[in-house]
Amino acid sequence: MTDAAQAVLADQGHPKRWLILAAVSLGMFMALLDVTIVNIAIPALIGDLRTTVTHVSWVLNAYSLVLAAFFLSMGRISDRFGQKRVFVFGLVAFTLFSLLCGLAPTIGWLIAFRAGQGIGGAALSTVSLAIVLGAFPKRRQGMAVGLWGALGTAAAAVGPTLGGLLVTYESWHWIFFVNVPIGIGATVFALSVIPEHRSGAAEGGIDVPGIAVSTAGLFLLTLALIQGNSWGWTSARIVALFIAAVASFPLFTWWEVRTRHPMFDFKLLRIRSFTAANSAMTFIGMAMGGTFLMVVIFLVSVLGYSELRAALALTVMPLTALAIAPNSGRLVDRIGPRSPATLGAALFTVGLVLLAQLGGGTRLVDVLWRVVFIGAGMGFAMPTLSAASMASLPPQVRGVGSGALNTMRQVGFTLGVAVLVSIFSHSVATNAQKATRQSIAFVNSQPQIPAQAKAQIAAGLIANAKKAKATGAGAASFKDPLAGGQRVATGSPQATQRRQLSATIGAIYRQNIANSFKWPFYAAALAALLAILPALMTGSRLGQHEGHEELSRKDRLAGEAGPAK
Repeated sequence: MTDAAQAVLADQGHPKRWLILAAVSLGMFMALLDVTIVNIAIPALIGDLRTTVTHVSWVLNAYSLVLAAFFLSMGRISDRFGQKRVFVFGLVAFTLFSLLCGLAPTIGWLIAFRAGQGIGGAALSTVSLAIVLGAFPKRRQGMAVGLWGALGTAAAAVGPTLGGLLVTYESWHWIFFVNVPIGIGATVFALSVIPEHRSGAAEGGIDVPGIAVSTAGLFLLTLALIQGNSWGWTSARIVALFIAAVASFPLFTWWEVRTRHPMFDFKLLRIRSFTAANSAMTFIGMAMGGTFLMVVIFLVSVLGYSELRAALALTVMPLTALAIAPNSGRLVDRIGPRSPATLGAALFTVGLVLLAQLGGGTRLVDVLWRVVFIGAGMGFAMPTLSAASMASLPPQVRGVGSGALNTMRQVGFTLGVAVLVSIFSHSVATNAQKATRQSIAFVNSQPQIPAQAKAQIAAGLIANAKKAKATGAGAASFKDPLAGGQRVATGSPQATQRRQLSATIGAIYRQNIANSFKWPFYAAALAALLAILPALMTGSRLGQHEGHEELSRKDRLAGEAGPAK
């Protein structure tokens, strides 16, 4: 594409920009839908494939690992070979591996095919935003990114419901088969409307050593974060993974500053909006990563909801984001990214602090009005930071820039899950033991209960506490301490006494287990709070290139970005 053509697109946008947005969004919707839809099918996978929770967790982990490892390299490859080619490759790969996932005969094959899906998902996620920005004029890029981001939240809202319906009325195979017709249609649509865009950075070779080192380092880091709670944070395997991951960074930096055609030009970090938006996205990813999981666990273990019912109840969060994201994009076009991004991070913080105040007597409505704040924070922050990061880059490096943005978000997300689960696991074990001591003390204080019955109840409560420690089930693992004891007539004084005793012990457990969520939510709130400072540095208008000077023709062909005048 000539400089003159690029200038026209920057000023007026592509004549098929709305069709391009629809084509890109369809592919992204499919990839993001598969992230949330698989969670609902976990119990079905365990039963049908005769496997364990540990093995099934790798159906999720394999996808996350490959995503994080390939974001950056897919971005550089799109700058080299063209955004359309990489996007179509992502569609074909994701569709093909979705079919193979649905046909997988064993858990091992399913995990392998999910890793293949991750390659396609990395290509789609990395290139889609660059394509959208290239199709719309600068004055409407915020609105376009807002609509693009809204599709992601829509996928998050639809995923649990659709997954539950497919698993209930068909089988787990259909959560993958559903992607096949969508993927074929999206591929034909993309081939017909998305223009070929090969940037100036396409000249030169592919930085194979840089891709190899970055992919390996990100893979090792993500694996360590995912397995830290299972293997032990101080275990030899986890420590070795962290050391190898950390060692890969200076090696990557050393190579990139010396090679003629670097995979990632570190001069891009001089662009203030790009660096600030990526930093804020990392913290927002940390805040968001474990929050949805923690709220679902709260609804299950404290309020007694099923996993599916809890996920359906929480659709208010992505629906709120879906309503706000397009409007936040329009706001970005008018006043710039600084205020919407800061507001989004602040709303995230407020919502998480409010969630930390929940107790054992919580009702569903108490949870829902709080998560509305988080949904609003998502709607303001996510598309705004994406737009601020990408619009600040010259077009010829937007592929690798988008890869960096997605990488930071995914690493933050994975780190958030690891940290919050670790804090929660320690808290729930401590509070379950505390609840057991309080319950036994209460039972022993009741003079009407015989000594033998008190001993039986205490033994049952101790066994229950051990189960909670082992599974993290919390109050959901609470069983009637008098179950299996001497039968009593319904409506008798003994039956009334039994109900009162069970209700009191249940309330003790629920309150203590509810307290286990306090520090995980505060930790997530701290991450969201830390996002405010870089959000304030994203600029007062979209597309500001602080730290970025006009590039010479030679520099553009090399894909470099230099310091500002």
